[in-house]
Amino acid sequence: MLEIAQLSVSYGPIRALADVSLRVGPGEIVALLGANGAGKTTTLGAISGLLRPQAGSITFHGAAIGGLAVERIVRLGIAHCPEGRRVFPGLTVMENLRAGGAIHPARTDFSADLDLIFTLFPRLAERRKQRGWSLSGGEQQMLAVGRALMSRPKLLLLDEPSLGLAPLLVEQMFAAISQLNRETGLAILLVEQNAALALDVAHRAYVLETGSVRLSGPAADLAADPRIREAYFGE
Repeated sequence: MLEIAQLSVSYGPIRALADVSLRVGPGEIVALLGANGAGKTTTLGAISGLLRPQAGSITFHGAAIGGLAVERIVRLGIAHCPEGRRVFPGLTVMENLRAGGAIHPARTDFSADLDLIFTLFPRLAERRKQRGWSLSGGEQQMLAVGRALMSRPKLLLLDEPSLGLAPLLVEQMFAAISQLNRETGLAILLVEQNAALALDVAHRAYVLETGSVRLSGPAADLAADPRIREAYFGE
């Protein structure tokens, strides 16, 4: 589905990614792990069109997408849920969700999409008339994910969905991610600081260090790797 080969991205003179290669297959959850500054968010930004690669290739279903405009990439079936939630604070929950579906202007029936989102996140159904600014941090994260789903993506890019959430809400968020993948087959590329949770839900994973892939493999194998356990689990 998604193939990245020898991708390099720079911020001015600073090289953020160097020859990164990874893939996401249909129906997979793939985790992208690494310390702050390793290049995880940069990788998602390059895939979604927010950043322009200096070298390498990004293909989606066989079509080159590196350097395409963001809206074209969304229309091809990639939705990016960025770090920090970024909901529209003055819009209601329903208005935020409908904004996510605006990429399909001819579509008027959102009922199936809303049913899925409200099943995953019942709190959003209860707060559908509330404005974004009045939601808790956890509810805003649910809304950000729901808004991304409204574009009916084939691949969802999730950047730090657990950031700033209480432990109970983190569990609920990852249960929803697992359920979404299991019941719809949606492919997900997941950036997450909580390596234990990410490896628990993922099928495969990659570990970035200073802009390069250092480890990759089945999630269960990486979870048992002494290097991962020492670096991320404190063992």
